Amino acid sequence: MADEGLSYDQITELLNKRDKEESKDRRKKKDLVSRMATILSLGAWAVMIAVWVVLETAAPDREMMFINTFFEAQFGVGGFGRQRWNYALVYTAYVLFLISLGACAIAFILNKMRMKRKGDKYKVSIFVIGGITIIAFIFFLIEHGSVIF
Repeated sequence: MADEGLSYDQITELLNKRDKEESKDRRKKKDLVSRMATILSLGAWAVMIAVWVVLETAAPDREMMFINTFFEAQFGVGGFGRQRWNYALVYTAYVLFLISLGACAIAFILNKMRMKRKGDKYKVSIFVIGGITIIAFIFFLIEHGSVIF
């Protein structure tokens, strides 16, 4: 008998090759995990902006320091503007720092879960905001750690 068709092994090999090629690009759009990592990264950026605004609001009035010093030295009166930190807002900034760190950590974990294919890559934004958050948090604790703890 003349065998003119493909063997079982050849057919199996062709089907496996086709399935591998199709599975490479099966994700046509971003899935839920990837979108959540992006959303958390953007959320961490928004929280860091909020931290900056809260700390600027909590800080003593810098413009008034010179005027207070001048009037206190010349006339014995001072007390213009707020001269101390608003510690309720400092604590709020501490909580926002923790939220930002948590969002960065969860975004990193979600991004790490998607690293199964060659084309997958880490989101640089997660590392940038994570680094900024950690460095800013260290400086914050150096400056205000005694108030928080």
